[in-house]
Amino acid sequence: MRPIGLQLYTLRKPFAADPLGTLSRIRETGYDAVEFAAPLGSDFAGFAARMAEVGLDCPSAHVGLTDMADHPDAVLDMGRTLGCRYLVMPYVLPDQRDWTAVIATLGAFASRARGEGFRVAYHHHDFEFETTEGVRPFDRLVAETDPAFVDFELDLYWLCKGGEEPKAFIDSMAGRVRLIHLKDMAPDGGMADVGAGTLDFQTLIQAADAAGAEHFFVEHDFPPSPGWPSVEASLGHLRGLG
Repeated sequence: MRPIGLQLYTLRKPFAADPLGTLSRIRETGYDAVEFAAPLGSDFAGFAARMAEVGLDCPSAHVGLTDMADHPDAVLDMGRTLGCRYLVMPYVLPDQRDWTAVIATLGAFASRARGEGFRVAYHHHDFEFETTEGVRPFDRLVAETDPAFVDFELDLYWLCKGGEEPKAFIDSMAGRVRLIHLKDMAPDGGMADVGAGTLDFQTLIQAADAAGAEHFFVEHDFPPSPGWPSVEASLGHLRGLG
């Protein structure tokens, strides 16, 4: 059965209140892995110990642009502690969207991280598909980063929001897409639990496999409180695909 992970941002409120209990319950729910999104300085050793205890993998973690630029040692220490193979830039704030600078920071950190056994990836939203000065930032990120060092984490919901047809886009990224966020789109354009919206996940997962994706994570940015029914429903749909 395919390993399925959960992006911890989905359960940020229960995780903040009880991180160790949340990790245990994620595993009990049936998830095989998590993708971390926690501030540097968190108790990563404690989190790693709990994940080892319950049998939860952590292939990747989200790391902000500022931390990659200003605190690379702490980022790499976090990655080693959690057992990550990928470190992912998850979001670029509006006042940080000097794409020449972003690409330079991403490339420099990726080069160093690769020397210490990690790969680096970029996770998009929809704004990277808006034309700026005659070019889309996402196209620059692909063209101006070294495939030997920088991969991509594609988010199915944000691809749709950005105006892309997700299967065709995944196909076009063969060899550079290594991680996938499984996130559904409701008929009204909002986010939905996986299987409750408009996307054909069986087709999209098959396309991602063919394109070289290695890790799949359920995510919902705004799950109805308390969050657990959402992550349970999403996993149930995915397990039902076989």
